[in-house]
Amino acid sequence: MTSLLPQRLVCSAVAAAVLVTLSACQTTGPLQQTSSSTSTNAAPAPQLTPAEQQMRADSDRFNETVIGGILTGAAAGALTGALAAWLTGGNKKEVRNTAIAGAVVGGTIGGIDGYVTAKKEQAGRNEIRTLQAAAADVRQDNQKLQAYLDSSGTVLNEGKARLASLRSDVAARRLSAEQAEAARKREEQNIASMNATLAQAKKTRDQYTQASAQFGGSIQNRRDLDAEIARMNKQVAQLEGNIAEYNRALAVSRA
Repeated sequence: MTSLLPQRLVCSAVAAAVLVTLSACQTTGPLQQTSSSTSTNAAPAPQLTPAEQQMRADSDRFNETVIGGILTGAAAGALTGALAAWLTGGNKKEVRNTAIAGAVVGGTIGGIDGYVTAKKEQAGRNEIRTLQAAAADVRQDNQKLQAYLDSSGTVLNEGKARLASLRSDVAARRLSAEQAEAARKREEQNIASMNATLAQAKKTRDQYTQASAQFGGSIQNRRDLDAEIARMNKQVAQLEGNIAEYNRALAVSRA
């Protein structure tokens, strides 16, 4: 009975590792971080507008990218495979090899190389079906990114209006400089959220671009995949422009 104790300890440790791996992919946006680290003496945060609520929800959805989910599955698969080999009495080499196999089953191994391999295997090594499957992944993430652009664009317009009003209120002495600066925190938090999503969008675009370079194929067969990656790159540029516009409005309100 005592021999089961080490196995139970390992099971608990691996299970915890899997949970940590899975939770690590759940991105906490700057707005949530700010709220958890705010001093108890600070003024309560303003109520979110429907657009701000939607922007947060869209950010969470976009952060769960298709390619990111495959990478997360690899880590969990490796841990599960290693545990199974250990419990069945496998030696170090067997545990290692089973962990590698588990990573492949879980999603991918070797990052982008694994994603490319997974797409090829799913498509039966057929070039056209492989490229179509990859294009479908990018298209799905593009749709989520577009939803974020729509909601964050509304937030941008709301923020610019508030900042313009803020500047006139300070000039008319309806608000003190301290009150105005406190009100700007809301806009700074919105900008921080947009920057976090931008970083994720750039990472996702780069991952798909790297994968695309490994797929090969004729220009005709790659048409849909290349078009979706170009669309994502355009969306990234649009989000960068929106953030720059928001920052300019914030700076003008302080002038």
